[in-house]
Amino acid sequence: MNNLEVVFTPEEIKNRRLAGKLIVVIDVLRASSTIVTALAYGCRGIVPILSPEQAKEKTQQFKKEEVLLGGEREGRKIKGFDLGNSPREYQKEIVEDKIIIFSTTNGVKTLEIVRGAFRIIIASFLNLQATFNYCSKFQGDILLACAGKEGHFSLEDTVCAGRLINSLRDIYSTTTTGTCQEADANLTAQVLYKKFGNNILEMLRKSQHGRYLESIGLRKDLEFCAQLDIFNIVPIFRDGLISLNEGGV
Repeated sequence: MNNLEVVFTPEEIKNRRLAGKLIVVIDVLRASSTIVTALAYGCRGIVPILSPEQAKEKTQQFKKEEVLLGGEREGRKIKGFDLGNSPREYQKEIVEDKIIIFSTTNGVKTLEIVRGAFRIIIASFLNLQATFNYCSKFQGDILLACAGKEGHFSLEDTVCAGRLINSLRDIYSTTTTGTCQEADANLTAQVLYKKFGNNILEMLRKSQHGRYLESIGLRKDLEFCAQLDIFNIVPIFRDGLISLNEGGV
């Protein structure tokens, strides 16, 4: 590891040189959490698509019995889709051995922006320790990309990034090759993690998007997404597919 940095919105990544970097995409509420859950429960792979219409067209490339449509707009399941963006929907009996065509407001947009990176992984509170283990072995620069909320800062993504930074800083202090630049963004993420990180659910309930999800009856999604390290997997986005295989499905 050489340089570790966090950005609070996808827009901050535009026009940056991403070649050679490991990008960690964080969208706690809820795309990252849903992707991690689906793959942990045996989904073969997830194809992120920005437009719901294009997502529906994409399903035609697969056999009907092997593909599902998942995604949301304004937090609710898209009309005509099989699943929404609640990780609680992506149970083993539903997603095992399936390909999921996935369209969400913020997470998919972030994945599109970082496509040019050397490697892209997906992080949430659900798989944070596994993400740390993966990052700790990477030799190059790491960029933590918070998906935010429609181009704006989000508390939950930043707190998640802050926890990861706090753990990874220890590696820099024990190596002679790595240096952790204390950029303002990194310090901000760590401060917010130290303030809110001891009670993830309370933090999610205080966040703007968490309050919105609770207002539309999705309090249990917050409870699910607040769980720490329940899955020991790292989703990898490569060649248009998110899977657990470095080379794709």
